Amino acid sequence: MQKLAQRASAVETWAENHFIDPNGIVYTELDRATGAPLTESFFEPEADARPIPGYSASEFWNYENCGMTTGAYMQAMVCRHEAERAPVALERARRCYRALKHIYDMGKQLEEGFFPKIYGARFSNQTSTDQVLYAVLALDRFAPHADKDERAEIARMIACMIQFWVKRKYHYLYYHIPDMLWPLARFPSLLLLAYKHSGDAQFKAEYERLLAEGVNRYPGEDRLRRKRNGEIKLSDYEQEQHAWMICALADAVTMDVMELDYLLRNDPSNTWAATWRQSARQMWEEARLTLAPDGKVYVEMLVDMDTGIARPPDPLHTGNYSISGAKSGWSSMIARAGVQAARHLPEREAILAEAKRILQALDVQDLTYYDQPERFLPSQRFMTRFYSGDAMANWLWAYWQGKVSGFW
Repeated sequence: MQKLAQRASAVETWAENHFIDPNGIVYTELDRATGAPLTESFFEPEADARPIPGYSASEFWNYENCGMTTGAYMQAMVCRHEAERAPVALERARRCYRALKHIYDMGKQLEEGFFPKIYGARFSNQTSTDQVLYAVLALDRFAPHADKDERAEIARMIACMIQFWVKRKYHYLYYHIPDMLWPLARFPSLLLLAYKHSGDAQFKAEYERLLAEGVNRYPGEDRLRRKRNGEIKLSDYEQEQHAWMICALADAVTMDVMELDYLLRNDPSNTWAATWRQSARQMWEEARLTLAPDGKVYVEMLVDMDTGIARPPDPLHTGNYSISGAKSGWSSMIARAGVQAARHLPEREAILAEAKRILQALDVQDLTYYDQPERFLPSQRFMTRFYSGDAMANWLWAYWQGKVSGFW
C-alpha cells in the first residue's frame, strides 16, 4: 500500500495547487493542457457547451458540480484526519466547510436552505439533489471535529437544506424543466440526517412515510434491472444490438451507495435494512459491468440480452455519435462506492480488491471527465480535455475511507 499512499499524497498536492478556488470551493473541471480553471478561449466556436442562459461556458463548467466536488474533498480530508490525526487535513476540511457555507449563504438570495450551483462564482437558480446530498453528508462527517459554533451552524444548514425540498414536495426546476419531481429514493437518507441534527419530529415522520410508500424498494438510480424487466422501453439501437444500454453508472452507484450507507449505519435495525444491503450489492454489480480493463469506466455499456456480457458501444463503426462508449476517470467514484458498500456486504474482500485495482490504475493524469475524442462529434470533443474534480476528490475519498476503515 506504500505506492497508493504516495499517490494519495501526490493527488492531494496537485489538487491543492490547482483545484481550489479563492473561496475554497473545488473546481468541477480544469483545462488538462494548463491545469488551470477554464476560460472562454478553451472552447472552440463550434463547441456545444450547453451553458445556462446568463452564464458563459467556462462559468458553467468550472462550477457545475461545485457542491459534489467540495463535499467529496471534505470527506477525504476528514477521513485523512481520522486516519492520521494530521492537522493539515483538518484545516483543509474546515476550509471546505467554509466553502460550503459560502455556497449556502449565496443561496439565501432565493431563500434560506437553497443550495445553488454557483456558476462563475455567482448565484444561479439551479441546484440538484446530488449537490445537496454530497454537501450535507460532508457536513455531517465534519461535525464531530467542528467547534461549538460550527456544529450549531451545520445543524441549522442541514435542517434548512432538507426543509427546502420537503416544503416543495420534492419538486424543483432542473435546467429547463420547470417543476421536476426529484427521485424520491434519495430523500429517506436526507430526512434521517435532518432529524439527527435538528431533532424535529416532522423529519422523522416524513422519513417513515416515504419508507412505508416503498420508495427504497429498489435503488433510486438502478439501470439494468428496469431494462431487463421491461420498465423502460428499449431504443431502436438496443433492439438492433440485442443488448441493454446502461449509462452513467459511476454517478449512479456513488449516489445510491452514499444514501444506503448512511441508512445502514444510522438505522441498522430497520425492517428495510436487508433491502438496503441488496440494493447496495445490485448497484455495485451494475457498476462493475462498466469498468474497463485499464481501471477506467465506460460511460455507456451494452449488456447482451442472452449472455449478460457487457461491451462498449462503438460509434466509429455504427456512426451513432450520440452514444460514445468512451472511457472516463470517474471510475474513482465506483471505487469509493465500493469501499462504502464493502462495510455492509459479506463479499467485502472481492469488492475491496476491485476498488484497490481502480485506485492503483489511476494517477493524476487519469482523473479525467471523458477520454477518446475520436468517439465524439467535433462539437463535443472539448469534454475530453478536462481534468475532473469529481474524479480527483472521489479518488482521495476512496483511499482515505478505506484507510480509516482499516481496509488497507
